[in-house]
Amino acid sequence: MLRKKDSKKRRLEDKVGSTESIIAPGTKFEGTISGHDSVRISGNFEGEINCEQLVWIEKEGRIEGTIKSPFVIIEGEIKGNIESAEQVELRTEGRVTGDINTTIIAIAEGGSFNGKIQMPRKKDKPISFVEKRIGGDQADNQDKTLSSKATNNSEVTSDGPSEQKPTQRKISS
Repeated sequence: MLRKKDSKKRRLEDKVGSTESIIAPGTKFEGTISGHDSVRISGNFEGEINCEQLVWIEKEGRIEGTIKSPFVIIEGEIKGNIESAEQVELRTEGRVTGDINTTIIAIAEGGSFNGKIQMPRKKDKPISFVEKRIGGDQADNQDKTLSSKATNNSEVTSDGPSEQKPTQRKISS
């Protein structure tokens, strides 16, 4: 019997839709590919891919351009950016030169990446908190303690005097 967890598609290649567009080995294509189904690149592509399912760049595949897709597997080479992805897999012989924006990334041993990775979380929100402040002599004593520590550290730099006193956090159990 399959449980709900077992019925989920766990491998990225399982996310291939029922229909798949293919650029075959030895084929060169320039332009824009957009659609609802999966795309598999085994040849050379230059341009932009806008896909609502999986984009799979096979070992022979070479892309120069931008990929906008929720799921991307790289076994070949990409010179360009991967945007708005949910999951990216850079496999053993895969090479990426460009930036990746994804929530999940896996880079296999042997995979090559040169660029920046940005991993936003789906529900990112600023965290708010309230600090408890101590007034009077205790803050002055802490200021002196911090100043004496700073003079013993040769790497401390300052942009000038600060009129703001440091805060002290009080931990309650």
